[in-house]
Amino acid sequence: MSLHRLTRTVALAACAALTLGPAGPASAESTVVTDPADVGGASLHDIRSVRLKHGEARVVVRVRFTDLQPESDGGPAGLTVFLDGNPARKGPELRVDTGLHDGSDYQLTRARNWRQVGDRLTCAHSVRLDWKTNVATVRVARACLGTPERVRVAVKMVDYYDGSHPITDWAGKRRSFTPYVTAG
Repeated sequence: MSLHRLTRTVALAACAALTLGPAGPASAESTVVTDPADVGGASLHDIRSVRLKHGEARVVVRVRFTDLQPESDGGPAGLTVFLDGNPARKGPELRVDTGLHDGSDYQLTRARNWRQVGDRLTCAHSVRLDWKTNVATVRVARACLGTPERVRVAVKMVDYYDGSHPITDWAGKRRSFTPYVTAG
């Protein structure tokens, strides 16, 4: 971060603190996991970071990419966010699957052994792709997970630019989760 940007950020935070007064109770707990540029330039959709925010009403996952684009000259790319709120059960309970290009659809389904099972779920969830900030934001109502005390996520991107050699990038190691985050 540049010195100018850091100074501006600190000044804005100080101004907000003076304007808003003392902070009230936190509305959510969060964690951030960074991921190195580890696909060797083979995909513009290389995962760079994952931020998990666990609030009273919803779980929000923000995935930052190297270069998220609305269109692809090659094949499609997709993202899967795996949600785990039951430490007693191995693996995630839910998954959100989405394309990473303009016009992509998304769905929330149950997961068993990391695979999709059953039909789409209708509880509240959404996906937003922001081309300017290279961020995909996934929101899932806590009620979809049964309002767990703690949640963690695993994130995977698959790029089919060259269909014979798809590129897969996990945030961290394959099937690795973020730390658990307690509801705020």
